[in-house]
Amino acid sequence: MKRIVLSALIAAGFALSPALAASTPEAGTRVYDAVQKGQWGEAEKLLRQSLSQNPNDTVGMLNLAYVLQNSGRGAEAVSIYEKVLQQDNNPAVAIGESDKMRAKVLAKKRIGSIYSAQR
Repeated sequence: MKRIVLSALIAAGFALSPALAASTPEAGTRVYDAVQKGQWGEAEKLLRQSLSQNPNDTVGMLNLAYVLQNSGRGAEAVSIYEKVLQQDNNPAVAIGESDKMRAKVLAKKRIGSIYSAQR
């Protein structure tokens, strides 16, 4: 549960934690550091490595879509958010200190933010 709660913070665009969705705690720390520094390519690489081991990781997908969105690749981000919408699972993810949202609701909101930014 800790992994889902903390790593979903990236997808929501809120405060970050070193305990991100990644294959190892060290990789999670590296993703966190890369996002904090705006090193989107490094964060993407690490998240893709994690997803190669667990391709249906909803939180990892949300995090990757967030990274892509912030690196100016909205169309790719939308594609991943849409994959989240197609999944059978819909975990609750933290979007702040005490707020939670279902993964699919968050994915829909992020898609909306991409489309509204393109107008």
